[in-house]
Amino acid sequence: MDKFKKIVYILALLFINISILQAADLKHGFMGIKWGTDISDLPDFVKVSEKQDVSYYGNPKKSYTLFNIDVPYVTYAFHNAKFFAAYVDVTSIDVFGRLKDHISQKYGSPRTTLRFAEGQRIYNWKYQHTKIKLKLYENEGQMKLGFYYAPLTSKVNKAQREAFPPPRKPAFPLDERRLGEAMEVFGF
Repeated sequence: MDKFKKIVYILALLFINISILQAADLKHGFMGIKWGTDISDLPDFVKVSEKQDVSYYGNPKKSYTLFNIDVPYVTYAFHNAKFFAAYVDVTSIDVFGRLKDHISQKYGSPRTTLRFAEGQRIYNWKYQHTKIKLKLYENEGQMKLGFYYAPLTSKVNKAQREAFPPPRKPAFPLDERRLGEAMEVFGF
């Protein structure tokens, strides 16, 4: 019986250590690549696209398993050649559900955002400086999992806001408050 208890304790410690190592990996990077790594340090990566000052790369020589789930491909995003985000296309609603359940067990219940007009459902988790987003685009039938290193992501977002400022609000049509002010100005 004592031998059985020792085996159970050893297995429990192994499980805890593996969980801590996986969480630590997400704290410092993603799938063995540290946040902020320069693309020049990743010779097997191939550029797949570019949008403004963000470049997207993949490693065709590697197969991926994420949270004990095989995924076909991971796209890595770099801003000014520094790694800040990773994206996984989710291929089925079954895989989506398994990912959601696993991430929820590991990082707690997600904050959920619903955008009915776009048919979008977004599950958000946060671990240390890493944000995790699991997105379901119901209208298009697409699903995506994203990992974002917040300190670099905020710089990317700021740079893109400066490069592409939001359009000014049009003066017309007037909302109720502004319509009331306009009526007062015209004496109505």
